[in-house]
Amino acid sequence: MDLFSAIIGFITGMVLTMVAMEYMLYRSQRNVILRDWDLSSEENLRICATNVGDVPIPYDTRIVVRKGAKVPPEISRRALVKEAENVNMNFALSEDRAYIFMGSLMRGTPAILTTDESILEELDSIFKRFWEESERHIYELSESLESLEEFSGSLVRITGRLLNPELLRHGHEAMLVLPNGRVISVVLSSDSRVDDVGILSLHGTFVEVEGVLRVSGDKIILEASSIRRT
Repeated sequence: MDLFSAIIGFITGMVLTMVAMEYMLYRSQRNVILRDWDLSSEENLRICATNVGDVPIPYDTRIVVRKGAKVPPEISRRALVKEAENVNMNFALSEDRAYIFMGSLMRGTPAILTTDESILEELDSIFKRFWEESERHIYELSESLESLEEFSGSLVRITGRLLNPELLRHGHEAMLVLPNGRVISVVLSSDSRVDDVGILSLHGTFVEVEGVLRVSGDKIILEASSIRRT
C-alpha cells in the first residue's frame, strides 16, 4: 500500500468515526431515562398499556389497555379507555415526545423519554392499529356495589331486578334493585339499543344493564345503552 492510499484510508476512517460518534450523540440527546415523569401537561396524549395505575393524565387522553386489565375509576373519568387483545407494550405518546415504560404504567416505573421522530411515527402507527381494533372498556360492578359513586362517568355493566320499565318509554326513570338491596335509577341513553316494546316484559325480572353511571347529589343514575334479561 503506498503512502497516499494510507493517508486516504486514515482520513476516511477518521471521518466515519466522527460521523458515527455524532450520530450516537444525536440519538442520545433524544433518549433519556426518567424515574420521575409527569404526563399531566402533555397534549394529545395517547397511551398503550398492559396495566394502568392511578397516574395523573390530562382530560381527553385516549388509552388502550390489554383486555381484562383493571383500570382505576379516576382514569376513566379523565380519559376514553378502550381495550384490545395482544396489547404487550407500555408507552405514552404526545405531540412531540414519547415515554416508553419498562413495565406497566404505574407510578415509579422507569421510562425512556424520546423525541426521535422515527420512533414517534412507529408508536403512533402502533397506537392507531390498537385503537381501531379495540372496544370500549367496561367495568363489571358485581363486586363493587358498595362503592358505585367511584365509577361516576364510567361505562359499567351491572345486574339487578328491573322495576317499572314501562316508564323508560316516556323518558322517565325506572328502578334497578341491586343484589345488595340498593336501588338506583335507570334512564335510556340517547344511543340506547333497547327495544321499546320488548322492555315491557322485563318488569320484576333480573337484567343486565350496560351504560354510563352518573351521580347527582345522593342519587345514582345509570344511562342505559342496553338492557337484557339474564
